Parts: sequence; structure tokens; C-alpha cells
Amino acid sequence: MQHWSLRLGISLGLSLGLTACSKPDPSSAEHWMEKLESGERLNAIQKLGALKATGAVERLKQEYKKGTDRHAIVAALAKIGDKSVVPLLLEALQGMDESLAQIAGETLKLWEVKEQVDTYIAVAANPGAPKRARLVALELLVRFPDPKAAPTLVSILESDPDKDPILFMGLAAEALGKLGSEQAVSGLIRCQWLDDHGRANEVPRCRMALNRIGPKAVPGIIEALERKNRGVEERARKFMFDKGGLIEAKCGELLGDMPDPSAVEPLIASLKQFDELPPNMTDPRKVQMFVMSGVQKVISLANALAVTGDERAVKPLLELAGDKELALEHKLAGVQQLAFLGQQSAVPGMQKLLAVDADPEDPVSNGFRVQIALNLANLIDGSQPKVVDGAEKQITAVQAKVQKWVADWEKKAESLQGQDKQAAAANVAGYKEWHKNYGEALGKLKALRECKGDTACWGTKLTDADDGIRMKAAYQLANEKTDKAGALKALETQMGTNDLTLRNVVFFGLGRLGDKSLLPALEKVRAADEAIAQKDARFSGAKYTTELMIAKLGHK
Repeated sequence: MQHWSLRLGISLGLSLGLTACSKPDPSSAEHWMEKLESGERLNAIQKLGALKATGAVERLKQEYKKGTDRHAIVAALAKIGDKSVVPLLLEALQGMDESLAQIAGETLKLWEVKEQVDTYIAVAANPGAPKRARLVALELLVRFPDPKAAPTLVSILESDPDKDPILFMGLAAEALGKLGSEQAVSGLIRCQWLDDHGRANEVPRCRMALNRIGPKAVPGIIEALERKNRGVEERARKFMFDKGGLIEAKCGELLGDMPDPSAVEPLIASLKQFDELPPNMTDPRKVQMFVMSGVQKVISLANALAVTGDERAVKPLLELAGDKELALEHKLAGVQQLAFLGQQSAVPGMQKLLAVDADPEDPVSNGFRVQIALNLANLIDGSQPKVVDGAEKQITAVQAKVQKWVADWEKKAESLQGQDKQAAAANVAGYKEWHKNYGEALGKLKALRECKGDTACWGTKLTDADDGIRMKAAYQLANEKTDKAGALKALETQMGTNDLTLRNVVFFGLGRLGDKSLLPALEKVRAADEAIAQKDARFSGAKYTTELMIAKLGHK
């Protein structure tokens, strides 16, 4: 009997040992699937996702149908990555649970699910859908733009920003821009002056979309510039920005992005018109906005004219620069944009402006005169040696006069004390800075004598140690009319320069001389800008400018 009991004990011990050995490994999917029915359910779902347990997919789909822990289940399925769950994700996207829809939508984006555009359109178009569901549906349409989405996207673009988030309009604009949808032009133009109750706007996305649509958008922009767009005008009157120049400023900015000969005369006409301050406008903040709108208008219109390179712009820009009644900012815009315009017929007018004497006690007129000299040096292309000689002689004479002011005030300061001596020292420092500026202009002309029309020579000057010489090289190459291929080749080497002032002129030249063959190189610049922007916010703007250039050259 005892012998039998001993055998039974051994047998039971072996049995228990075998059972223990057959339990699932705690690090295995099987172990955690067993826990789905326990108090550790939520932890089990998360563990299955972390393990990327493909064998648990069907079980998790069954668990989803029970209606609990759906967020965790969808998140786990997303980590596992089995695309057989796409129908489940689409169901979640179309549901009324905002966060669940967002998780599903983000997963559909990550998995590049392009084939379900009809569902994305339906969710985006459904005003009763949760806002985050509509948002992620629009993001999917941006990622996977499809022509059949255009009517829905246009409707969203043209909606009321106080009823739906204005971000919806921005995403719709981005998708429509990628589609090159001409149907969107009206809404995209309207978007330039649109914000919501929180003063948020989607102007950058709408501007980019218009650039992607390209030349087809130009007639509509000119219509708005000429103040013939009924929708824009009604909103402008309602929110009191119909006076001052805000409408013209935005139109000028857009026409600067996509220069077109048909815009030259409307731009000139608008440049010559100035609004009077409304008598009932007494709020200092609104008065300031009115004034700044006028300044921005002139800058944008002058730039748009310069980008066209059209000789018809010479006269109005010279008139702008020489108008004694206008603010300094207006006059500076005329001078600076003449250098970009690059028309040699503007040189005599610039020399005439430079000949106007400035009062030694007036820093404004002297600062303006310095800008005339610098931009005259940028403008002259060296094709007429006598013009270079004349400009050099003129600038040298002005510089000598400034040097005399330095000497006179240094002598005067010897007999002064206290604050008077400090004021004299400040004058001397200012005069020395102007003297240096005129020296920079003369340095540009010296480089012009050296390189003349040799684009290869100017290419080497793009990396010169002197800032002024680098800028002169960029202007010279941007306005090259003979060896355009050589100029473009030189400019290409600096399209990704971290000197953003220089890059501005380089991009001007790329826009004038380049075409879509530059797109691969520009894409690399855009990617580099994006990386640098993580540490330097200035490069967020640089990235956007590069994207605008990519859109612009995509049509050439």
C-alpha cells in the first residue's frame, strides 16, 4: 500500500511539473492574450502592441467589437502594423469618438492608405462629424490629393471661419494647391484677407496654393488688385480695411511670386494711388495699421514690378524714389527695387537722385543718399564703361564731402565739453559709417571693372569675404542678359547659402533665369532648411521661401 502511495506521489509530482512547464512565457503574445479576459486587460492590450504580435490581430479585432478599451486596441493594432485592420480603422474614422478617429486617421496616414479617398471625402464633408475626425480626414486628403475631392475642398475653403476652424480652410487650400485646381482660385484669393475671431489666419497655405496653381491664378489676382473682386470688397468694407493699401499689398505680394507682363500696367496704376486717412479714424492703433498698410503696399507693388524685369517699371519707380512728399520707406522701395529691376535706362535717373545734396545735420536724407549709391552700384551692369566712370566719380565726390564733415567735427570737438562733446562724437561716428558705405559702393564698381560681363568671375565673387562684393555679384548674375546659362550655373552654387540676405538675391536670380530642372536641388535645400529650423527659427521662413520657389519654377 505504501509502495502504491509513493508511486502516486511521484506521478502527481511529474504531472504538476509538466503543467508548470507548459504555461505561456510571460514575454509571449500567448501569455498576454490569456490576460485579455482578466483585470489586466488594458495592460495586456498595450503589451500586445509593444510586442507587435501579429498573431493577436484577429483576437484584438474581436475585442474591439465589445466596445471597451477601443483607443488602446486601435493604438496596439497601429503598432502591430497588420493592414488587414484598415476596415476597422475606417470605421473608427467615421465614428463619433474624436480621439479614436484621430488615432485611426494618423495610422492611415502612416500606412500610406491611399485607396480610401471616398471615405476621407465623406468625413471631411460631414458637418456633423467630430472636428478632429474632419481634421484628420483633411490631412489625409492633403497627403493623398485626388481630383474627385476638389468640390468638397472648395466648399470647405469658401466656408465661414467663425463656424468651422480656419485650419480646415488651410488644409483644404493645401490640398487644392497640390491638385493645381483652378476652381480654388477665388477662395484662395479671398483667404488672403481672412481671419477668425481669434485673429488666426491661413494666409501662408493659401499663398502657397496659389503659387502651385500658377499662371492660371494671375487674372483673378489682377481683378482683386483693381478692386473689382466683390467678395473681397464686401469683407474689406465690413471690417474696415478697404482703405490704406492692405488689399493692394497682398495682391502685389502674390504678383511678385508669379510675375506676368499683363500685371505691369495694373501694378503701376495702383502704385500711383494713395488713400487719405478716413476722418473718422481716430483710434491710434487703427491709424498705425493704416499707415503701415500703405508702406507695405508700396513695398509689395514695387517688388512685383521689379520681378517682372519690364522696362515700363523704370519711370514709376524713379518717380516714387524722387517724390519729396512721400515717406522715406516709399522712396527706399523705389530705389531698392530699381536695382532688382536691372534696367540700365534707370541709371541716369538714379544718378540724378544721387546728385541731390544732403544736409550734414539730417541723418534721414543722408541715409537715403547712401542707399541710392549702393543700389546704383548694384544696378550698373558694366556694359557701358563711361557709365561706370561717371558713377565712380560721383560717389567719390560725395564720399569726399562726407570725409570733410568728419574732419570738421573732429576739430570742433576739441573745444567742446560734456554733452556737446558727446554729441559731436556721435556725429563723427555717423559720418564715418556713411563714408564706409560709400566705400562699399565704390568696391562694387571696382569689382565690376574686374569682372565686367564674365559670369565665371562673378561666380567666384559670390563667396568673397566682403559682404558688399557678394551682393553685387548676386545682382549682376541675376540680371545677366547675355550668358544666362553661365549666370544660372553660378547662382546655383549658392542657392542653399546660410547668408539669407545673399540668398534673397540669389533666389531672385533663380526665379528670373531658372526652370523646373532646378527642383531636385531646391528640394535638398528645403530639407536642409527644415533641419536647421529646429534650432534657428529664421530658417522656417527660409524653408517657406524655398517652397515658394519650387512652386514657381514648377511652371517654367
